[in-house]
Amino acid sequence: MVDHKKCALCPNTLSAKNRTKEHIIPNAIGGRKKTTGFICNDCNNNLGERWDAEIARQLNWFSLAVGISRERGEPPKQIVQTIDCDKYWLLSDGSFTPEKSSYSEVDLGSATRINLTAKTIEEAKQRLKGIARKYPKFDVQKALNELTVTTEYLDSPLHVSLSLGGPDAGRSVVKTAFAFASECGIPHEQCEQALEYLLNPNLQTFPFGFAYLSDLVEDRPTDKIFHCVSLHGDPKKKRLWSYIEYFGMFRLVVLLSDVYNGPYKNEVYAIDPIKGERIAVKIKMQINEAEFTALMVGEGFDQDKHKAAADYALPIILDRGRSRTLERTVNEGFEHAAKRLGIKEGEVVPKEKAAEFTGLMMEKISPFIKHLVRNGRRDGRS
Repeated sequence: MVDHKKCALCPNTLSAKNRTKEHIIPNAIGGRKKTTGFICNDCNNNLGERWDAEIARQLNWFSLAVGISRERGEPPKQIVQTIDCDKYWLLSDGSFTPEKSSYSEVDLGSATRINLTAKTIEEAKQRLKGIARKYPKFDVQKALNELTVTTEYLDSPLHVSLSLGGPDAGRSVVKTAFAFASECGIPHEQCEQALEYLLNPNLQTFPFGFAYLSDLVEDRPTDKIFHCVSLHGDPKKKRLWSYIEYFGMFRLVVLLSDVYNGPYKNEVYAIDPIKGERIAVKIKMQINEAEFTALMVGEGFDQDKHKAAADYALPIILDRGRSRTLERTVNEGFEHAAKRLGIKEGEVVPKEKAAEFTGLMMEKISPFIKHLVRNGRRDGRS
């Protein structure tokens, strides 16, 4: 029998007051499955959230690039830089906006010309109100009516980090494996390797390693990326271990116990972080001893295998980016045409205005199509 009355990380007894719904895979990167018999609210707030926040920070570009589904809020925007050293904010809808706004005034004698470029419509409105306070005769409403949104597409690829590391991110990974083991009925004390690592910040050895020596996913899907955590228990080998994968790129093995004497275990939980739906993924139950040893001593990183992981994951991510950009562009084109022709939301486009409506839509869509052609469909890298 499994006793889930105690917190895994402290002596607190779990109760209705301090029991927390802990996401097994962090919700910040799209995880949904929760467990309530793992850690108390204090440990989650003081340790778990810090660890998960770090892994979310390191994986934030991936979350923004694919548009993950989260239960709470959206991934925070972040600064990205192209190889030409231009900086932009990457937003949660996958779009980019300049890092900085610009403002200038030119004295024309009898008048003042103001040039304003804002990162968002909301910022532009606030800046225009500020101008009105400075120049009382300034017609804010006229400026708002004449406000235009200009869309440009980046021709220079971004610098993107394909690494994951650090003590907090490592503890998030181990906590995920530990939480899944708890959810699968493994007593906390049987995960002694995870416990020692999570409770001892000065520990110099790590019960996990990158897993790029072979692909541990059987029949890997070619059209989607996923998050997964698995649990494998073998009492003959006295080993309890877990495989974790995020965004198809980041692949790790966690050793939970090397004195395991419980039942055989083979459990997998995988989720599509874009739709928030569970999917079927099969993980290899057995890793040969030489490979497992190499993973645990930090020799699980193979440059060619890591490149293969990138070659698998990045095209899927970039295709997702293109799809989101096209959808966003079509919506912008529709709104642009409707506004120009005075068609209100919910109204049907009159037949006599259909051709003009289409032409106005193409004013917004054509630049995107030209960009795709000019860059050989590489726009997702921008």
